[in-house]
Amino acid sequence: MMEHILISLLVWFLVPAVMGIYPRFFPCDDDLISVDCMGRDLTSVPHIRSTEVQSLNLNHNEIWHVGSKAFSGVPNLRNLTMMWNCAPGRYKNLGIPLCSLKIDSRAFVALKNLQTLILTGNSLTTIPALPECLQILDLELNNLFSLKDPLGTPSLKQLLLTKNCYYANPCNQTFVINQQVLKELPKLEVLLLGFNNISKIPVGLPQSLTHLDLRENKIKEIPAKAFANLTKLSTLNLAWNCQRCDHAAEPCFPCPNTKPLMLHEHTFLHQRHSLRNLSLRGNSLRTFPPRLFASLGQLKYLDLSDNLLAYTIRNGTFYQYLRSVRNLNLMYNYEPLKSFEHLVLSPFLMNMSHLESLSLNGYFFHSFSPKSMEILANLSNLKYLDLRSNFISSCNMSAFKHIKALKKVVLSQNQLDFIPLCKRNHEEWQSEPQVHRVNLVSREDHQCQDDSEIEPLLKTAPGPYDRMWPNFTMQNFYKMLCSKQLSFDLSFNNVLTINSSVFIGMEKVVCLDMSFNYMSIKPNGRQFSRLKNLVYLNLANNRIDLYFIEAFQELQGTLRALDLSSNAFSFLMMGIGHNFSFLQGLTSLESLSLDNNQIGFRVSSLLSTSLKYLYFAGNRLHIMWGSSDQYINFFQGLTNLIHLDISRNQLKSVLPEALIYLPQSLRVLRLDSNQLNFFPWDNITALPELRYLNLSENYLNKLPDRVVRFGLNFSGLDLSHNQITALPKTFFSQMTALLRLLLNNNKLKLLDASGLPAPLHNGSALRELTLHANPFTCSCATSWFVEYLRTTNITIPYLTTKVRCGFPESLQGVNILTIDPRSCQEIFGGVAFLCTSLLTIILIVFTLLKQLYGWDLWYCFQVLWAGHKGYSQFRGSSATVHYEYDAFVVFDTRNLAVRDWIYNELVDSLENKGKWRFKLCLEERDWVPGVSCIENLHNAVHNSRKTVFVLTNPGARYQVSGVIRQTFLLVQQRLLDEKVDVAVLVLLDLVFHKFRYLQIRKRLCRKSVVSWPTNPLAQPVFWNQLRVALASDNVRYYDKNVTGRFLSDDIL
Repeated sequence: MMEHILISLLVWFLVPAVMGIYPRFFPCDDDLISVDCMGRDLTSVPHIRSTEVQSLNLNHNEIWHVGSKAFSGVPNLRNLTMMWNCAPGRYKNLGIPLCSLKIDSRAFVALKNLQTLILTGNSLTTIPALPECLQILDLELNNLFSLKDPLGTPSLKQLLLTKNCYYANPCNQTFVINQQVLKELPKLEVLLLGFNNISKIPVGLPQSLTHLDLRENKIKEIPAKAFANLTKLSTLNLAWNCQRCDHAAEPCFPCPNTKPLMLHEHTFLHQRHSLRNLSLRGNSLRTFPPRLFASLGQLKYLDLSDNLLAYTIRNGTFYQYLRSVRNLNLMYNYEPLKSFEHLVLSPFLMNMSHLESLSLNGYFFHSFSPKSMEILANLSNLKYLDLRSNFISSCNMSAFKHIKALKKVVLSQNQLDFIPLCKRNHEEWQSEPQVHRVNLVSREDHQCQDDSEIEPLLKTAPGPYDRMWPNFTMQNFYKMLCSKQLSFDLSFNNVLTINSSVFIGMEKVVCLDMSFNYMSIKPNGRQFSRLKNLVYLNLANNRIDLYFIEAFQELQGTLRALDLSSNAFSFLMMGIGHNFSFLQGLTSLESLSLDNNQIGFRVSSLLSTSLKYLYFAGNRLHIMWGSSDQYINFFQGLTNLIHLDISRNQLKSVLPEALIYLPQSLRVLRLDSNQLNFFPWDNITALPELRYLNLSENYLNKLPDRVVRFGLNFSGLDLSHNQITALPKTFFSQMTALLRLLLNNNKLKLLDASGLPAPLHNGSALRELTLHANPFTCSCATSWFVEYLRTTNITIPYLTTKVRCGFPESLQGVNILTIDPRSCQEIFGGVAFLCTSLLTIILIVFTLLKQLYGWDLWYCFQVLWAGHKGYSQFRGSSATVHYEYDAFVVFDTRNLAVRDWIYNELVDSLENKGKWRFKLCLEERDWVPGVSCIENLHNAVHNSRKTVFVLTNPGARYQVSGVIRQTFLLVQQRLLDEKVDVAVLVLLDLVFHKFRYLQIRKRLCRKSVVSWPTNPLAQPVFWNQLRVALASDNVRYYDKNVTGRFLSDDIL
């Protein structure tokens, strides 16, 4: 306990010294005008004093009270966010007590420049006074159910009140916002009232509104003039008010009798010149009032999804009023328990001449009718067509070529199999070319997944320090190569096999996704022959067997990205070889993914002069490089490779020869998430162009203490999540261009000031350094490191939150910046050590003596003090003094057996029986109600002639009652002050521990200690002894043999 107190005092004195150095507002980060205190476990608003601070982030803390002067030190604050300090309802984590953020009414008023105030997720029940200049107020996810008083913010432009009253944050009442509140917001533009259990459109909405969100409420009807004054409204969200529940993913609340939302045909009449975005999603609508959309000439986006408009889509005329709409969402409008044989669209759809995006997924049909495709073909601006989740089993792909502007067709999650087309050309996919499977020797799995830019992008990309490019994925290639290009998504279907007939009419397709099918095909150079413009091909998660050298050769002039990941089925077949020779013919291929294929045996080497990005993660390269030298040059034939990912390959070490045989053009090498305990650093010179090396999540425990010669352009090294304990200075000496060094989650304890690696020096090229999650030793020997962290220009993420001490144990978990280097100066070190040692020795000696000889020392002190003052005669109990009670009986009221004996035996025998009767004082009977316990106790002791202690043998875990302890002290005080011995001890148990006071009491005055007999026949003797003890003066019965040593006979 004392140790924790000393540590707390140490931190208390050290923190103020640190606050003025760096960072300025520890434990928060700052960049002169912005202070970030997010996730710092703060329980109160930090004391920040600066007129320069304009933004303050207090998100994700535990601040439950904000005082009236909490922000007095930042008078120029413009943006304040305090999100998720006290989460409401079901958003609260288990084990966290109920809470509510309390904000003093004047906390924000003094912030005259405050424009943005975000208080999301704080369980607020009231809104404090706000500054008049406020423009944005976010009160989402609180417990605000009724807004009756004006906010006093005439300049407010955005008011966010979403999710204050709904199923995950229940309030069991209707959310109400007073008309006067809205009336005094003349500049309000955005009002969000979604998820609030509102039953009708609020009255008095400001005319200035441009964005109104009323989704997920319980509004049953929209009157004709509900929005009559909102002539500037551009976005209106009325989704999920009369919810459709037959496929709801969350708690669903339909309108009575499952009726749809009632709309009037003039509901949107007054928004004819302003409304651009309208959502009527999930309102159980089956049809519309005839001229509901007639006036919306500026509408661009219309969401009608999750309704019951299946027949309206087929026969409706509402399309004729949607000429300006560009994005129409009709997904999941299927009729319950109904699916259509053909897609039938209303001919009025052709009137939507500006339509660019149409979503028809979840409509449930099996094939396309010629008439519907003709209607779609007449939409001259249609670019995006979504037909997912429709159970489509038959589709003539050539029909889509008539949609001239089309850029993307999504047919995923259907039941397409193309079997009739494949049977029609059975001989094409069954025939084999004359080149047979190559006979290969056993070999292990290999995977390479890497991230970098494509070659055209390299010319315009930022420097090698760019954070994104080492983590570039196939999805990034898809976005770059397929944006604004014709793309077909056929993933998640039932395709078993394909041939060229499948792609009739798709000759202009640039990107094709056929992942997650059941294709068990051997590409033979014919299947994709019609796709003359194909650039991106995704065949992941199938059963592709790389059998023929001619595989994909029909795409050799165009294909730039090929995804063959997660096709492990054929690679796991015992005794079957696989041929990668087809890569030589794909002269335009730049990116290839072979991830998660369990490649490890019987494969040919990779040969390509065009391939730049190879993803080979999740394979078995540990077998390929471990069993023999057959695959040591597996990647050597990729002469222009710049990015290689061989992570997750179970490698325990990398052979020195393996690095030598890697392509010299390599810029990015990923070896993370293996089991490496050895890396051939000396062979890194074989990769002169290397810029980024990732060795994270391995078992490396040391770095070589010698010069490692990286290339001149080497700029990124990731050694995080290893077991490295030291940073040799010579290892980093040649890394002059290093920009990013990741060392977090290792076992670094000490950094030598004289041997600090060159990249860590001020003025070096290093821009980012991660050090968190290391068990640093915090001592005077490393005090220089604390100063270094405060003054360096290198960006160190999590410096104020996760860079902590690991040693010594007393400082474990303490942020390293709280250690004050000035406390380690020699002028104070010796004195501090001497004082601390002396204080420690005194505390230890005092504690031991008190524990072992506490009573003896106290008694000796009292005897010596009495000898110093001189003895005085004990007066004894004077007969002339009048006492209110004969005896005060004190006992443990918690012991039921003792209580029973007191009231049934002792009280009855002493007060009601016998020749001598005594008036007793009992705590529960005679103490005065309303008077403090200590005062009652004092009166009972001093108003009684004797004090009777009724004691029982204490158990191992027994604690003496506080009343008994205080009574004993008062009796001893009377003995010292008044020279009156009034103590009488009644022992109810036969056996007692050898307490020193009890033993000396028996020696000094045996008649004042009486024991309750075990033999009932001896009880009258006990009562007689107790009466004598109460009636007599204890001093008269002192043992002369004992008192003679201290007191003269004439005194006694």
